[in-house]
Order: sequence, then C-alpha cells, then structure tokens
Amino acid sequence: MTTTSSMLESYPQDLGGGDTANVTACIEACIDCAQACTACADACLSEAAVDELRKCIRTCLDCSDICDVTGRVLSRHTGYDANLTRTVLETCAITCKSCADEC
Repeated sequence: MTTTSSMLESYPQDLGGGDTANVTACIEACIDCAQACTACADACLSEAAVDELRKCIRTCLDCSDICDVTGRVLSRHTGYDANLTRTVLETCAITCKSCADEC
C-alpha cells in the first residue's frame, strides 16, 4: 500500500463510492509526471543548444506545474467540487499531450 492510498483509505468520511484505486493511480501518475518534466527541463537547460530548446523547457515546466496542481486537487476531498476537478483533469491531460508532442 502506498502513502497515497493509505491517506485516501484513512479519510474519516465516505468518499462517495469513488474508485479509490483509480484516484490513487492518477495522483501518483501526476506526481511522477511532475518530477519527470522538471528533470527534463533541467536537463534541457544544460544542453549546449539551450536556445533551441526554449519551447520544450517551457512546456515541460508548465506540464510539471499542472501535474503538481492536479495531484494536489485530487488529494483534497473536503468541499469537493466536481466541475473544478473535471476541469483540472482535462487541463492536465491536454498539457501532458502537448508536452509529449513537444518532447
């Protein structure tokens, strides 16, 4: 059991019958993606042709930030807002696709 799943399982109130395993997997994927994108941007900054990688660096950093936010939003359940969560998830998916296309 991961820390993420332990925290979700120990939440004191009912989470409304949501699929905890899928939420856990999504949170962990967002955290992993944020780290990978940060490392990629950092690696690009050390390249000799860094000027040619400007868009890639920016895209990676944007993706990292959005994945971080998405993981945080999915970790919060008090005062849950389905519309906000859906919008954040959609934005994350679009940003990850854009980053993958750029890299």
